[in-house]
Amino acid sequence: MKRQCFSLIGLAVLLITGCANTNQRDVEATLFNPDHTGIRWGLVVADMNGEELIAVKAADRFTPASNTKVFTTMAAYHHLEALKASAKNPGTQVFVEHLPDEAPPRLVLKGGGDATLQDAPDCETTCLATLADQVASWGLNEVSSVVGDDTLFPFERWGPGWSQEDLTFYYGTAISALSVNDNLVWIDVSPGDAAGDLAMVSWQAGDDYYELDNQLRTAPEEGDWAMRIERLPGEQTVRFYGEIPVGSAQRSYRLAIDNPADYTAWRFKNLLEARGISVGTVETRHRPLSLADEAPDPDETDGVAALASHSETSSAAASLPAGPLRDSLKRISKDSENLHADIALRRLGLLNGTGSRDYGVAELKAFLTEAGLSEQGYAVHGGSGMSIYNRISPRSMVQLIAFAAEQPWFDAWLADQPIGGVDGSLKRRFTGTALEGKIFAKTGTLNGANALSGVMIAESGRKLIFSIIANDRPTGTRSAIAEMDAALVEIAARY
Repeated sequence: MKRQCFSLIGLAVLLITGCANTNQRDVEATLFNPDHTGIRWGLVVADMNGEELIAVKAADRFTPASNTKVFTTMAAYHHLEALKASAKNPGTQVFVEHLPDEAPPRLVLKGGGDATLQDAPDCETTCLATLADQVASWGLNEVSSVVGDDTLFPFERWGPGWSQEDLTFYYGTAISALSVNDNLVWIDVSPGDAAGDLAMVSWQAGDDYYELDNQLRTAPEEGDWAMRIERLPGEQTVRFYGEIPVGSAQRSYRLAIDNPADYTAWRFKNLLEARGISVGTVETRHRPLSLADEAPDPDETDGVAALASHSETSSAAASLPAGPLRDSLKRISKDSENLHADIALRRLGLLNGTGSRDYGVAELKAFLTEAGLSEQGYAVHGGSGMSIYNRISPRSMVQLIAFAAEQPWFDAWLADQPIGGVDGSLKRRFTGTALEGKIFAKTGTLNGANALSGVMIAESGRKLIFSIIANDRPTGTRSAIAEMDAALVEIAARY
C-alpha cells in the first residue's frame, strides 16, 4: 500500500513537492526547537548504496567531534593485516643497560604502542606485572633506575586544536607509545562529617602519582556540588576547591596523565619493589619531533631510521606481546576512547613513516581518497576528534560509510559501533523507541557540537546510512541530542 505523505506542522509550501520533500520538511521541523535556537544542523540519510533520501546542509562542513573516530577505525580495519604484521609494534619490552664502575644496571621499559597495557590487580592480559615477574626471575636485587622509553613515536603528547581545559580529565590524557591504564588515575571525593570540614579527597590504591592540594569544604545543606578540579599542564599538583553538600554520596573522577612514559615507569618501579627489587630513580627517554616527522615524503628515511633505538642493536631481556588491536578498535567505537584512537593513528603512521601524527593523518587522507571523498568535504588533524580544527560534511560521512559497506571488514567494523539502548555510548539513548537495538552509530560530543553517524534499521526493515551533526550550540545550553534522536526516530518511521 502506498504510504500517505503528511506534514506534522504547517510550513511554507516548498517549490518541489513529493513524499521525499515532505519527509525532509517534517524532519527539519523536528530539529527546530524554538526553545533551543542557534544550532546549525547538517543531515544526510541514504540507502546502503549511498543514494540520498534526505539532505540538509549536506555539503556544509561541520565539527565532527568523536565522529572523527569513524575515519580512524575504518582506516585501521582497512590496513588491519599490515598493522598486525608490522615489526614496528613489538609490544612492550625491557632492555638492560649496564653502567660503568659496577653500578647496578639500568632497566629500560620501551613502549611498543600498545594502548591495552594494564597493571590493575585483576589484569588478565597485557599486564605490566608479567614483565615485572620476568625481571624478578633473573634474581636481581637492585637496579639503578627505570627508564620509560616512548621513542617509538615522536614526543607530541597532544594534537593541534585541543582545548586546554580538557587536558585535566581522562578524555584529554597525553598520547605516548608507552602507556598504561589508559593514562589516567582515579580519585575519590566525599564530604566530611560536618559542615565546614574539609572534604575527603583520596587517590585510589596505587594511583597517588600526583600531589594533592585539598581545599574542598563540606557545605551545610543538600544541593548541587560546586566543586572544581585544577591541574595546569605540566604541573604535578592537583587542586580541589569549592563546596560539596554534607551527606552526599562519594564520587570518583578519572584524571589525565601528562607524561605517560614517566607514569608507566613509575608504576613499573612500584611493581619491581613489591617483588623485592630495590629501584633508584625513574627517568624518561623521548624522541623530539624532527623535520622527518612532518609532511610525509616517501623518499624521507631519517625519521624511520630513528625508530631503531634498541631494536637493531640489542635483544630485549623481557617482552610482553601487544594486546589484540581489534580489542582496542572496539573500545574506540563503543566507548569513544580517545587515547586508543590517537595511538591507532600513530600506529597507522608507522606503516610508511615515523609514527608521527602527520604520517598518521597522511594515511587517513589516503584512505579517504580511496573511498572517493573530496578534500573539500573534510579536514582531519588527529585520530580522536579532540581537535576543534577537524571538519566533515554529512554527505562525505555518508559517502564514506557507503564505501565501507562494500568492504570485507565492514561487518566487523559495524559490530563495534554502539547500539541504541543497548551498549556503549548509546546505551541510554533510543530506549523505548523503534530504534532501540536497531541503530548502530558513532557518537560525537565536543564544546558546542553533537554528532551521530552510522546505520539504522527503519520500521519497514530497510537499512539506512545517516550522518547528523549539530554545531554552534550556544554556550550554556544543553546538548542537541533530544532533537537529534527525535528526528532519527521520525525518519525510521517514514522509511
